[in-house]
Amino acid sequence: GVTNLSLDGSILLSAMVGFAVAFTTDNLYLAFFAAMLVGAIIAALVAFSSIVLKLDQIAVGFVLTLLCTDLSTFFGNPFVRKPGPAVPHMSIPILGDIPIIGKIFFDQNIVVYLSLIAIALAWWWIYKTQLGLKLQGIGERPAAAFARGTNVNLQRFIYTMIGGVMVGLGGASYSLFVKPGWSYHVTSGIGWIALSIVIFGGWHPIRAAIGAYIFGGLQSISGMSQSIPALAS
Repeated sequence: GVTNLSLDGSILLSAMVGFAVAFTTDNLYLAFFAAMLVGAIIAALVAFSSIVLKLDQIAVGFVLTLLCTDLSTFFGNPFVRKPGPAVPHMSIPILGDIPIIGKIFFDQNIVVYLSLIAIALAWWWIYKTQLGLKLQGIGERPAAAFARGTNVNLQRFIYTMIGGVMVGLGGASYSLFVKPGWSYHVTSGIGWIALSIVIFGGWHPIRAAIGAYIFGGLQSISGMSQSIPALAS
């Protein structure tokens, strides 16, 4: 029942905060925590404005997107194009040596492994637990969920903030290993793409993950194809 349209700005601000904290403290755990906290705070603002203040979610989302983008530019200025720590590579012994599959799934880093676990965990939680059924109810039939004793507004607050935490994790991941470092608008457009992938996947974790992998694969192919003429010459 709550759509977080601030994604493009919040993932950008989370990326900046994650890199800034990693750069100043040399502590990746603290960096990810700070980025996830930023994502949770922005999501809490979205939930509060929607649930309590009854404001238009589209307007609030766009305003927060612009605000977060400007904040990332202002506070991130001292960290532009500076080298900093990055998430280390961590291949899983034996499994990483499996042809093709091993390189894709078991020759990555801890954040990638956690993302794979998160997909399975989200699917299990939503479709195989009582709390997951309540989650579906507060989104699809809030009146029926309320009649059965569910605190709809509280649940929406909690799940919106959990989503914000995941956005913060994604932002920090972007600046700490996808494209290590910080520069203005480094994740520009990624938030809108993430939102589109969720809609494309019909709010189903597995289908959304497949959409994300398709997009990531196309991005990789695009990057590699640009180097082919240079190699040929």
